Parts: sequence; C-alpha cells; structure tokens
Amino acid sequence: MARILEFADALKETHTSRRHLLLGNGFSIALFPNIFRYGALLDSADFTNVPEARNVFDLLGTTDFEAVIQALRHSASVLPVYSSDAAAAATMTRHAEALKEILVRAIAAAHPARPSEVTEDQYVACRTFLANFVGASRILQNGKKVDLRGNIYTLNYDLLLYWTLLHDQVVRWDASDPLASFVVQTEELEHDDGFRAPESDPNAAYVTWDAEGRASSTQSIHFLHGGLHLFDYGAELQKRCWERSGGVPLIDQIRAALNDDKFPLYVAEGTTAAKLSRIRHSGYLQRSLKSFAEIARKPDAALFVFGHSLAANDAHVLGRISKGKISSVYVSFYGDPKSSDNRDLVARAEKLASERDESAPLDIALYDAESAHVWG
Repeated sequence: MARILEFADALKETHTSRRHLLLGNGFSIALFPNIFRYGALLDSADFTNVPEARNVFDLLGTTDFEAVIQALRHSASVLPVYSSDAAAAATMTRHAEALKEILVRAIAAAHPARPSEVTEDQYVACRTFLANFVGASRILQNGKKVDLRGNIYTLNYDLLLYWTLLHDQVVRWDASDPLASFVVQTEELEHDDGFRAPESDPNAAYVTWDAEGRASSTQSIHFLHGGLHLFDYGAELQKRCWERSGGVPLIDQIRAALNDDKFPLYVAEGTTAAKLSRIRHSGYLQRSLKSFAEIARKPDAALFVFGHSLAANDAHVLGRISKGKISSVYVSFYGDPKSSDNRDLVARAEKLASERDESAPLDIALYDAESAHVWG
C-alpha cells in the first residue's frame, strides 16, 4: 500500500535529492475550476460544424475530450468489419480531428485574458511551491554549494505556469494609500524554457526554440504536450511574447492566430500511442519527452506529480517512470483518500511500481494536494 503523506513531509524526505515536478490539469483546475475542468470546456465549446460529435459526449456519459476522440477513432477502425459504409468511418475520423481544434479553441476562448486575473498572493504561493524544485533555495550551502535544482514538466496547454515563472516581483499596495505601495522580490526561480531571440531577426516579435545552441543543455521548463503560446512554423518553433510584440497580451495574440486558422503546437490525441506519434513529429516535443526519460533514469532523483491521475492515456510519459531507475515518486491526491477515484489512483501508482525491474525498486508515496498550498 502506498504511503500517504503531507507535502511538507515529502519535502523533508527529499531534502538532499534533486527534485523534479510533473504538472497535470489539476494544477490549473486548482486555480480556475470553472474554466479548466473538461465539463466547463465542453459547455463553452462550439460544435456548430460537428453537432454529432457533441452527442457522443452524452452517449458515453463523459466530458473528457480525449475519451471521445479515442472512441471515434476506435469506432472508425472497427466499423468496416460490420458495415461497408466507408462514409461513416471517414466522418468519425474527421470529427475526431475536429474535436482537437474545438478543444484548443475552447481553452483559448475561456482562458483568463490577463495575468492580473491571478492575484499577487496567488503568484507568491505558486512561486513558493515551484521554488521547492527550481528555486535558489535548492542550492544547498553546507560548507559548499550543491545545485539541486531540477526540471519542471507540464502536460497543460495554458499560460498559468508561464505567467507565474515570469512574475518575479509582487506589488503590495493599499487602495486607500497608493503612495505606500512597494515591490516585493520573490525567490529566484530557474526557468530556462529553451527559447532565444532568433539570430536572423534579433528584434522579432517572438523568440524561437534554440534546438542546437546552449539552451539545449540548460532548458529546465518543458511543455510536454505543447502550449497555447507555441507555434510551429516548420523551420522554427516560435514562442509568442508580450514584451516583444509591443505589449499585445499573449491571449489576444493566440486568439488572433486561431481566427486566422493558425493553431499552436499541442497534443490532444485520444490514445497514448497516437500522442507518441504526434510527439515524434516535433523536435521540441521529442526533446522534452527525452529529457523526462533522462531524469527518470536517475536513481538519486525524486519526482513530484501534481494534479495528474496517472491515467493510461498518458502512458507514453508515465511509462518512462516504470522503465527508469528514479527511486522516489510522490503523487498528489485530492479529497478523501478512500474515495473511489483515489483508490483507482493508488492502484495505478502501485502498478507503476510493480512494473519496475527488481534491481531498481520504486517507492511511491501519495501526498495531499491541498497541503501543498499551490495557489495559497
């Protein structure tokens, strides 16, 4: 049976370990539950062009876009066994593709429009949480400096992690006395996402992924499934920027691109095999997954998972854990540990450990998500 801890206890156990962090959708739901839950996204999505696809959600009793995409693909693949109606199979395949676009449009449409929609206290809390993995406090000074800063991996498309990493100054002010405002410097976080000004145009309104330069070895932030702010233009992967665009807010840039039918780099396939195939067609995504595989092979490292249910449709990522040598994995749970959802989570966690080679045993513990105070 997996051990159940408070987050502070998990930190004590890994005080001298290099910690890495894997974020799932629960990271975003914890701050904006009315926006990032699949149910909320389903309600705001536009199914005008594929109304049948909307009915599939009701038929399957789910709000999970990936589950419906997977069901449509599977149905299209087996339909020829029962029917010669090739048009129906083609329609299912087309609707599965359309759902990926509908999902990313729904996320962009519902996404908080400005970083200011996250409060200063929420930024402080989140940066305090992230500092346990990539903060300056991870450079121990017991007679000599030991850099134990790790990497952050996220499976989310949204901008919340990006905004938080950049929000290194917090303004404290009293509305009744604005002149008394002052700036608080938060802990320095290591957040090299691998993007640099393009050599061909240093003043461009965007930055590009430095696949072959120094950033290839210093990158510590990885969007494993892409992100709303990342756009693939074939020869280069661009990251949209607020400061380089003349102050145009990121979400406005993203929505404008979607209106021109230009889609960000993202992975929303229904099965883990399909996701892996998509990842292998992107140098950035493949490099990020390789980085995760590399840290999973480090026996003296520790991995913290926050806001992810260890679901099988992300086995292309989680499988790196069971195939690796990392000795400790800490997985967050929410609510009653005896609930059916959490019992399923425990079973999946124990399955990961059971798949590990006996020469490199894996210890998996669960920690209470609320005890991490990620957003305060």
